[in-house]
Amino acid sequence: MDVAEGPFRVVRPADMLVVDIALVNLRFDGRRLVRRDRAQPAFVLAGLPAQHVVEQVLLDLNAVTAPMKAVTAGSTRLAFSVPDNIDGLDLSLDALLDWARLVPMTVPVGPQSPDTPGSTVFQGIPRSVIEFPTRLLITYDAPVDWVGRPPPQQSDGRAVLWHARLRGERDGDVQLRAFATATDRGALPGGAPVAGATLEDLVTLTSRIELPGGPDGPLEVHSAPLHAEQFLVTPLGTSAHLHGAWEPLSDPAKARYGPAGRRAPSLVAYDHITGLGRDQYVRVVNHGCLCTGHEALDVTETRRVFVARPDDGIVAYLQQEEYIVVKQPEVQYGARTGFPHAGREMPFRTLRITDRVTPLIQPPTTKPDAFWVVLRDSLKDFEFTLIGTDSEGRKVSFTMPLVFVADGTPDVQGRLRELYKESQEGMGDRLRRPMNGQVMAMAQPPPEAPGSTSHAVGTLTIGLGPKDGTPVMGQPCVREAAIRVPAVEQFTPNGGDLKVVFNDTYLRQTMEGHPAGAYLDLQKPLSLTFGAEQAGGLSSPNSAVKTITTRAGVVPDVFDTDASGAVVGAKDIDTIRNAFGGAQLLGIDLGKYLKGLVKDNFDTLRQLGDEQIAAILNDANSQLPAPVLRIRDLADGQGKELRYVWKPPLEPPKTPDNKPDPNALIDVSKASLILDARTVRSKDAVDKATVDGKLSHFAMNFFGMARVEFDELKFSTGPGKKPDVTASGVELKFSNELEFLNSLRAALPADVFGSGAFLDVQPSGIRVGYTLAVPAIPLGVFMLSNLALSAEVAIPFDNKPVSFRFSVSEQKHPFNVTVSLFGGGGYFSMLVDTSGVKEVEGALEFGGSAALDLGVASGGVSVMAGIHFLFAGGDVTLAGYLRCNGFLTVLGIVTVSVEFYLELSYEKHDGQSVVRGRGTLTVSVRIAFFSKSVTLELERSFSGAPGDPTFAQCISKEHDWREYCAAFAA
Repeated sequence: MDVAEGPFRVVRPADMLVVDIALVNLRFDGRRLVRRDRAQPAFVLAGLPAQHVVEQVLLDLNAVTAPMKAVTAGSTRLAFSVPDNIDGLDLSLDALLDWARLVPMTVPVGPQSPDTPGSTVFQGIPRSVIEFPTRLLITYDAPVDWVGRPPPQQSDGRAVLWHARLRGERDGDVQLRAFATATDRGALPGGAPVAGATLEDLVTLTSRIELPGGPDGPLEVHSAPLHAEQFLVTPLGTSAHLHGAWEPLSDPAKARYGPAGRRAPSLVAYDHITGLGRDQYVRVVNHGCLCTGHEALDVTETRRVFVARPDDGIVAYLQQEEYIVVKQPEVQYGARTGFPHAGREMPFRTLRITDRVTPLIQPPTTKPDAFWVVLRDSLKDFEFTLIGTDSEGRKVSFTMPLVFVADGTPDVQGRLRELYKESQEGMGDRLRRPMNGQVMAMAQPPPEAPGSTSHAVGTLTIGLGPKDGTPVMGQPCVREAAIRVPAVEQFTPNGGDLKVVFNDTYLRQTMEGHPAGAYLDLQKPLSLTFGAEQAGGLSSPNSAVKTITTRAGVVPDVFDTDASGAVVGAKDIDTIRNAFGGAQLLGIDLGKYLKGLVKDNFDTLRQLGDEQIAAILNDANSQLPAPVLRIRDLADGQGKELRYVWKPPLEPPKTPDNKPDPNALIDVSKASLILDARTVRSKDAVDKATVDGKLSHFAMNFFGMARVEFDELKFSTGPGKKPDVTASGVELKFSNELEFLNSLRAALPADVFGSGAFLDVQPSGIRVGYTLAVPAIPLGVFMLSNLALSAEVAIPFDNKPVSFRFSVSEQKHPFNVTVSLFGGGGYFSMLVDTSGVKEVEGALEFGGSAALDLGVASGGVSVMAGIHFLFAGGDVTLAGYLRCNGFLTVLGIVTVSVEFYLELSYEKHDGQSVVRGRGTLTVSVRIAFFSKSVTLELERSFSGAPGDPTFAQCISKEHDWREYCAAFAA
């Protein structure tokens, strides 16, 4: 519309009035202002100076060294319509400022833009637009009127500042609506109380807009106007008391904003008090939640405070404080709270935050945002105190830094992922929370085994959402934990807290989806090392345990799963054997003798009470596919029982063509191994340990030379008594080169270790054996004497291999054989263990002697020969000798004697070979009282050099090899 008059500026120094007046469709007829066109509306427009000044806000006022930055708002334009019942207006300042007679014009509801950029004309009609606070354009949301001051009245040289009061029709309550922001006029100073997202939220929450239609039609934004208890415009700025309150948006409502191209608002409360355009108090409350899902508020309060400065005196600055208010102290978690694994990844059923209000925090760089709650003074994380309730109702407390996520934060998932990156400084401490050994259930235990999932927890590492997946606010989960596992502590020196994660089958398939009821996995398999005295003396069943279960205690990871986490069978035999690396059976690697598992074997792990374990141990066809390591409370509540039980399926090792290896040290084709160790710990700290071990129907093959067959070998021990070892059905057989000894073995009883056997229990191990001294056997001219046969098996307690020794007499007491004038003797001993032949020694001497006496002359001759063999520690010694003696005496006057000795030996020590020969001839002559002896000696030795070049070193590939091959081509 055409402006007939103005605009013109009115300045009145008496009350500092400054106003720009413009008239629309009004003309001066010489007496009054009348309508130019009676068919068109008439308007009076008033322009006022900036009504607000926004100032820079610093957190530390002591750091202020220069004037603070400030930005003023744009001018305010008030539009008034002249009612039809008014024929005209007096052409006077008082009449033009008497706005109570006029009708204030408001901006229409809905997404509106001025007809001309920068103007206040909408739909061809001038409107009232107030910029308050700076950059926020507001208008009336309900009928109002303006009450102005009368002409200035002075008293004592003072006049009241011109002002106009905005008043609502309902008890004076003024309702205002923000419809746009003026963001094209530059940035606001740092720390501005109302800026950025807050301005945008005020428009969204008060303008009564509608979002574009979705599947459910248009979404009407829940709108509530700003309320003004006081709103005065003056030449120096507005004095106002504004406040607004809005309900937080529901999650479905938040989801509608993004597709509409708008940000979901987070503002829920706004209070603003100004005096003459200067902020006195501003309170901005943004709604959001902590990363644990607790509803919370981010409150920012800005106050004007007075600060004494040396140069400027007392100065009023704005001081800003920010803190978090926990609105929802307790949050519940579980199957119906959105977790991808029905809440199994979160052992707490509820989390309660005891802190209702935090101390002052460091403001985030931008708002709205997700940020760690950091204390302003120390710049350290504020650690909220949380009380968690586990699945058994047990309460534990801990502290933890938390992330506040404001509603409307852009790309929440990406922001959380950034905040939770492990590379971020301090992230390890933020996520890894000390629990100080508090006992809590890591999973919901089965009804029949309460407390079976409870552990003393050292630390919990908290994350958000699924592992390696998208972070989800309100879905805290335990990524890992450090816990005490009592059953493991009793069997390994690596006690203390062990790092664990949730078992994948448990997360995906529940505890019932695992044969043994697994719920946790050790991050690194833990090697259990047993001494033979702990494991029955028969074996050292070392294993690498990994899976913590409710039914079988702690077991190795022998279960194969598919992509869904379901157990579909056992892992391959190589993996299973690796899990038992270092396990010993009679000094031999037990892993070589473990049989591959099938899924049907796992059924025995589903129910393992005392009765079920006893039935498995007594059934020859049943096995426990994995060692069961478990701890339980005694029925009378007087202590705990720690139990280790294992009955593995065994099979002989295979050759490359998948046939039984005939050279296997132990034949377990029909064997059964049972190990049952129990430790009862009473409340008076007294431990009572009992161990029972049994290996049945096995044989030991000592490199094809000897075979010892056992029907059963038992070991048991208990408190206050020596180990009890019994063996039955033992039979010793020789073969191949030693088969001839079977004829000597026939002299032994059928059961070597039966009645009459010796048992020697020492701290270092057990020796069991039998020694038989054969009485002298005279048969005419044949005499066999000093013959003793012995056999011995040694089972050490220090993981050394089991050894077997067989001997025929001993070096100190050889057997003797005489046949007429010929005689001899010897001995033989053999020591082998599961690692190979350790020592073989034998010697044999033979010879004869004869004498002749003819009266005039007498004499005699003797010949002796022997051979000795020794193999020990890789060294070999082989020696043989021949000794000949002869003498002749004539009439007792002349005596001649001759002795001949020849020795040949071969020795090999440390790779050095020596062949040595020595001969001696001694001739003695005695005539009456004169005697003379002459000795001739000869010794030669030949040794090989271990440093002699090899064939490969003598023949080079480039030149000599082809010539060497050509020599054989013909």
